[in-house]
Amino acid sequence: MFKTSVATRVISLAVLVTLLLASFPTAVAAAKDNNRGLEAKWAKLVVLYKRQSQIHNSAPRWVEWTTNNSTASKSKKAELQKDLAISNAAWASVPSIVMSHNGFDAQGNVVNKAAARQSVKDLSRALQRYNASIKKLKGLLRQLNLKV
Repeated sequence: MFKTSVATRVISLAVLVTLLLASFPTAVAAAKDNNRGLEAKWAKLVVLYKRQSQIHNSAPRWVEWTTNNSTASKSKKAELQKDLAISNAAWASVPSIVMSHNGFDAQGNVVNKAAARQSVKDLSRALQRYNASIKKLKGLLRQLNLKV
């Protein structure tokens, strides 16, 4: 076996400790970069939420106008009302997810990574459900020759 001096062992240990301590800021920076990904996803979802919110707020007017001014059959008008109720039900959870913003602070920065991931998943799924329901409503309105 090799015989090493005490000085060589101390220097080796000092180098290892230095490398270990030097890796901490890198790990913190890498964690921050991961948070930026979540923050960017959240910001995109919030923008999408705002757009879909405008659509959601105008949908009852579309249905009301169609019901009052269309020569469509009563069954088509009833189908419009039913699809509006379905889209309203799909929208119900969306604002609460955005307003609670679990895992994010008021500026959209990650404060709890696990909760932030769950919020991104929940909001994404809720917006997808709403988008599917509003597409059906828009399709029916187009079928009645309205431009939406």
